[in-house]
Amino acid sequence: MNQQIIKQWEERKHLLEGYFSTTVQSEYDSYRLIVKKILELVITKADSDCSWDFSKMTVIDDGDYQGTEIFIIPSTTYQPSVEDYLMTDTYYGSCSGCDTLLGICDYDDELPSESQVKEYMTLALHLVQKMKRLSE
Repeated sequence: MNQQIIKQWEERKHLLEGYFSTTVQSEYDSYRLIVKKILELVITKADSDCSWDFSKMTVIDDGDYQGTEIFIIPSTTYQPSVEDYLMTDTYYGSCSGCDTLLGICDYDDELPSESQVKEYMTLALHLVQKMKRLSE
């Protein structure tokens, strides 16, 4: 695990938890949207000179009803090199019994319960724990 990323998580995870607590679940009903919020609110800095450019995030998903999503995020630096990209991944399924996100939301678009917020935070933590630069 990247220590800089973990440090940012520990310092700023409360912002993501606040977002989940006060935002209807339909606003973060995909792994892509959750990764985007992690980068927007928590893992904001690539280094002292630049941040992660989630607007240019590439998602690789060759699955159908189930599979793996790979997220590749460049930093805001000019002409990024391989070490200037961050990646994480997740496995997804086709129903609430085999997909973490569908299991948490329980097909509900309203504000999450306290236990759902905790589950979203665990999901986010797992995405953060997998984050690494492409060069690592």
